[in-house]
Amino acid sequence: MRMINATLIKAYAKELGIDEIHITSAQPFADAAEKILEQKNAKLYLDTEHWQKRNIEKFCNVQSVFPQARAIIAACQCYLTDEKSDLSEPGNPHGLIARYTWRNHYVDLKKKLKKLGQLIKQKIPVSYYASSNGPVAEKPIAQRSGIGYYGKHSIIINQSFGSWIVLGTLIVDIDIEPDRPLTIDCGNCQKCIEMCPTKAIIAPYIIDRRRCIQALTNWYGVIPQDIVRVWGNRLYGCTICQDVCPANEHVESRAPKTNLGTVGPSLPLLKILSMEELEYRKKYSCNQITANWIDFNAIRRNAIIALGHIRDKVALPLLQKLSSDNDDVMAKTAQWACTNFDN
Repeated sequence: MRMINATLIKAYAKELGIDEIHITSAQPFADAAEKILEQKNAKLYLDTEHWQKRNIEKFCNVQSVFPQARAIIAACQCYLTDEKSDLSEPGNPHGLIARYTWRNHYVDLKKKLKKLGQLIKQKIPVSYYASSNGPVAEKPIAQRSGIGYYGKHSIIINQSFGSWIVLGTLIVDIDIEPDRPLTIDCGNCQKCIEMCPTKAIIAPYIIDRRRCIQALTNWYGVIPQDIVRVWGNRLYGCTICQDVCPANEHVESRAPKTNLGTVGPSLPLLKILSMEELEYRKKYSCNQITANWIDFNAIRRNAIIALGHIRDKVALPLLQKLSSDNDDVMAKTAQWACTNFDN
């Protein structure tokens, strides 16, 4: 039996700048698959989301992407940085970018995991598969390995870094002694449920993604009025449930660990609306906001909603022009934005 000491792997990870790793078996995550299918059958996902096409059982079984898998090295990287969170100025309104995508921490973590695989290979013959934000169920892996526990907002909470983490995995064909899951949870706290502006957290651990601003920023269509009214100046994503989480209060911000795919905390909305799609994808390449599943029209619609909330008069001529756009979604959204200037 080929086996390597877990302590050595964790030392390697620390040298590479990976914030934390834990280890678990490569057994399928049948419970997670069942829960995802239940929510899919309850129609809690948006009609264009990848969940509608994805094979859930394969997603929750790492052997579907790496058949010889024997163990999983689960990793996390904290993205809470000490930077200004909004670059708006009078006459140059910006839309907010969710903190996790100010940079591409996923690509950075995946590169580090590949290096970790190479270091392990110097000690013992091993094949491996590295991913982050990839084709395997990273949250169940993180939970079973002890990286963290599920918050009631369905995000993994780490004891050191709260929910301000991206997750990654290194699947290997060798045996490694596994860590144990944590035995803690959120207790009686319901702040994320209470403070969600759209009431998208319909029960602990269950999100109605048809009402979740984070999910809706990727989806293209007319946003319901009750959600538009609480959208605020967001261009991409939403972190309210994390902002109010007591488990995040102790987490210290720090200097960025990577500059890969940097877009920053906010983007100029008028420039976004003047861009062609090719220019947008080139300017903000290597970041989640230009991923192939992101509809550029959804980003433009988000910019219109944000401008309607900011109400900087510099945007009014453009919004009035867009009010008669041939695209019905753009036109209706711009009509709402113009009306909101009078409120």
